[in-house]
Amino acid sequence: MQPIAEANSGSDGLTCRLLTDPSGFEQLKPWWDRLLEATVEHTPWQSSDYLTHWWRHMSRGKALRLFVVERGGAPCLILPLQVSTRFQMLGLPVRMLEPIGMIMHVNRPRLAIGPADPAAYQCALQRIWSERRDWHLIRIDEKPLDDPEVALLRSFAREHGLLYRDIFSHVCPYLDLRRPWSGYLLSRGSKLRKNLRAARRRLELMGKVTVRSFESPAEVEEACDIVQHLHRRSWKRWRRIEHSHSEGYQHFLRGWLDSMASRGRTRVLVMFCADRPVAATIAIMDAATYYAAQIVHDDAYSRCSPGTLLESIELEELMTKQQFATYDFLGAFLNNKLRWTQSVRPTALIFIMQRCWRNLVIDAYYFHAKPRVKQLLRRFLPRGAPPNPIHTS
Repeated sequence: MQPIAEANSGSDGLTCRLLTDPSGFEQLKPWWDRLLEATVEHTPWQSSDYLTHWWRHMSRGKALRLFVVERGGAPCLILPLQVSTRFQMLGLPVRMLEPIGMIMHVNRPRLAIGPADPAAYQCALQRIWSERRDWHLIRIDEKPLDDPEVALLRSFAREHGLLYRDIFSHVCPYLDLRRPWSGYLLSRGSKLRKNLRAARRRLELMGKVTVRSFESPAEVEEACDIVQHLHRRSWKRWRRIEHSHSEGYQHFLRGWLDSMASRGRTRVLVMFCADRPVAATIAIMDAATYYAAQIVHDDAYSRCSPGTLLESIELEELMTKQQFATYDFLGAFLNNKLRWTQSVRPTALIFIMQRCWRNLVIDAYYFHAKPRVKQLLRRFLPRGAPPNPIHTS
């Protein structure tokens, strides 16, 4: 397979190239960070370092598709995508074009890196359409429906007679850190305050409680060993999540955290009880945002709620120092994140499907039959049960 496919021409002097070899990451590195800074709602999860490390260790069953829009020979938009070649829906093999790392390993994936230039997007989407034999459908998860990319995707689907579907995915909680800790904690209710006091008492009965911050590259390497140890002793092990079962994931995460640590943007907090690690958090620091990337605790200490206690210590320090404006919890796959905030951004799962028989079967099941069954079942649920809205166009 050639690393660079022939470019196609668009309007306004734009061309789009398709790169299919991982060496494309290195070719694009001189432009990547600048384009990322110009990207609406970007996060460190779309950085070249992150995606390169992910692809190196986690891309089994994927085919790389880097669409690069150029103006005057210089990249002005990069679409870091992959084709999932082993994915199945309703037992049907489906070739799915999606952002690299979808969805468990990327925070709020984006279709493209670069300014929201409609002409550049149109050039890229036309190239994607010309490669339509390569994919059955396009999928993007954790997408806010007010993102400009969504309107462009709707127009793309309408222009080419494709099926456009979006369905509620989950919320992404965040917290404004620009407030005093004491007032914030009072606002969270007496039950949380009581639980935190009880957790600290129980843990202190077992030994002296200390918290250490790991931030330099050498410290982060040491902290990764501690986090891996905690994962082996965590409930995540029997649920086969992240560090607990995947050697590839361990290599990927260590590489990325080390890369971020070299720029002063990684922080690992570890809580010790009698010098034994009982909980840890991993954070990525980016401008005014503090991203809570991961939390883990030793299951033997679950009665002491060490993860919750460590989160409270972390939040108290951040509100006291006022170095960051926002604490981003990432996606709320676990409802315990919502104990800290009511501020959330709802996100959607978006599908754009070609009109082939397998997609028509998938569409009939997921977007017609299944929602109607849920609607019938909802009649038997208690009032106030959360809806699962589906939007189609």
